[in-house]
Amino acid sequence: MQMKLPLILCALILALPHCSDSTESVHHRGGGDFANGGPQIERLAAYDSRRDRLEMESLPQLEEIDANLLRLFQMIQKKDLQSLPEMVHPGDGVFIDLKAHRSIPELKEDLEEQNGYFEQYYLNTGKLQKATGDDSQLSIHDLLEKNEVIKTEYYLEPGGTQVEVKFTLSSTPDQSFRLNNAVFIKRDNHWYFLQLL
Repeated sequence: MQMKLPLILCALILALPHCSDSTESVHHRGGGDFANGGPQIERLAAYDSRRDRLEMESLPQLEEIDANLLRLFQMIQKKDLQSLPEMVHPGDGVFIDLKAHRSIPELKEDLEEQNGYFEQYYLNTGKLQKATGDDSQLSIHDLLEKNEVIKTEYYLEPGGTQVEVKFTLSSTPDQSFRLNNAVFIKRDNHWYFLQLL
């Protein structure tokens, strides 16, 4: 009996790397350390328009979408959003929140404003709190700084040209509501932001 116990333990230890949970999570480079490039992305799941679960390995578009998200996270970490217009298709523009749409020229103008939307909501908690009169507000910069991992769920629309991404903050999940779902649109064989965080 004493000989069987070590054999069973060895078998269990050898089997552990082959075990997986049902989330099919995948980590991507993003630093995981905010000072060195921003948080990582952990893919939780992907769904079609009927909300049936999809195999993420069969969705190569997620690579470019994740790369765009990581690039935006890094821009926020550096507090430099000047390259953001490159990530928006000129023909579509972008929703900077759920209701406000900007063309590329309008987006560039907003990015230049010292106390504008992006300075407040994306980069500077103090300015956001002052503008809203709400001390509980946090800029996206500070939200990302508190989270080494951002969990993502992908919702693919019919036609394969639009993907919505829902975010869950790993360390502060109760603050996830502060991030809008991002929406990406495929144009000219590339993925662009149609709606920002």
